[in-house]
Amino acid sequence: MSLSYMHMSKIIRTLNYLEELLLGLTLLGLAIFVFIQVVLRYGFHFAFSWAQELGRYLTIFLTFLGASLGVKYGTHFSMEAMIKYLPSRTSHLVQAVANLLCGVFFILIIYFALVQIQKLHRYGARTATLHMPMYIPYIPIPVFSITIAIRFFHAAYSHTRQALGHEPGEC
Repeated sequence: MSLSYMHMSKIIRTLNYLEELLLGLTLLGLAIFVFIQVVLRYGFHFAFSWAQELGRYLTIFLTFLGASLGVKYGTHFSMEAMIKYLPSRTSHLVQAVANLLCGVFFILIIYFALVQIQKLHRYGARTATLHMPMYIPYIPIPVFSITIAIRFFHAAYSHTRQALGHEPGEC
């Protein structure tokens, strides 16, 4: 194992850990925040005007971060009936093509999200109650779509190698 591979592997493990930690802490924070908001609303007839908007933007953040981790662990729904009955090599090729297409789809999401962010920045739009620049809540979409695309391309690469007989075992 080369030194650069060991460093890269350590960096990837650290990034994976930070990604999972960020997801867990944000989800915990959102749950506590919503609980407090519900107690205030129904117990004291008081609500923060900006709470719903913040919750919506945190949900967008969690959705794309969670989707990235879903690709990492292979937990997204998939149609496996056909793949299970195909020969191993063909099955890996079909999975490689599917992952490649998903990666390309997320490249398109990155592009269109960046176009939208540029428009919102250019027009100076602000959120309704938080009054922050409207492009900020959109930033997680292209950022986590990059990690999603990379993970789909990596899965396509792994399935291609397995189909060609260069790697044993499952992806």
